[in-house]
Amino acid sequence: MFRGLHRLLVAAADWQPRDFLMSMIGAEAVTLLAAVSLGFGTFAAYAHLSAVEGPVFAAVVISTAYGVVAVVAGVALARWYAGSSKARPAEAPSAENLEALLRSLAAAGTPQDQMALIAALKVGRDLSPMELLAISLISGFFAGRTAGK
Repeated sequence: MFRGLHRLLVAAADWQPRDFLMSMIGAEAVTLLAAVSLGFGTFAAYAHLSAVEGPVFAAVVISTAYGVVAVVAGVALARWYAGSSKARPAEAPSAENLEALLRSLAAAGTPQDQMALIAALKVGRDLSPMELLAISLISGFFAGRTAGK
């Protein structure tokens, strides 16, 4: 994971670490505040139920509520994961079409374009699909920024 992150950081020449750090700090602050809010909400519910019905009843009601939420979330995630992980038979691209495409790309360009194509193919084999997606999104962002100037 760190190797892929390092490659991504090296590849993005115009990367702004300040923006990345600010977004990470913001995400952590939101998560922390949500956890604190959930804790205070739980305490308030316990204090109210404890005063009205007693501490044992309050503890049972709150633990049951959290248990029901956990079971519902677990079932929903299991169904979603089972539906998305089904193996769908996909047609593999024929080797002839792929070879013809590579030949046309390599023959049409300059030697520098051919070297870039070879380097892209090597990087494509080494990276995971998520890393390739991240690189393509970041490069599209930077290409869009430079195209707008």
